Amino acid sequence: MRIRDISHKEVIDARAGQKLGAPGAIDLIIDETTGKIEALVLPAAPSLPFRKKAKEWVIPWESIQRIGEDFIIIDPHHVTN
Repeated sequence: MRIRDISHKEVIDARAGQKLGAPGAIDLIIDETTGKIEALVLPAAPSLPFRKKAKEWVIPWESIQRIGEDFIIIDPHHVTN
C-alpha cells in the first residue's frame, strides 16, 4: 500500500462509530533505526476558514485497527490533537 492510497480513505472512530474525515495530506513518523511506521500525522480541519494553521492529529500505529478499501478504523484512545 502506498501513502497516497491511505490519504484518500475516511478515518472512522471505532468507539463512537463517527467519521472523522478524510486526511487529504498525510505524514508518517518513522523509527529511523527499524524503519517501522510509528504514527500517522493527519491535518485536522480548521475551526475557522481563515485560520492560518490547523492542528494535527497524531495517530499511533497501534491505534489503527484496520485499513480497508475505503476506511481507516482507529481506536481514538491514544490519538493526540
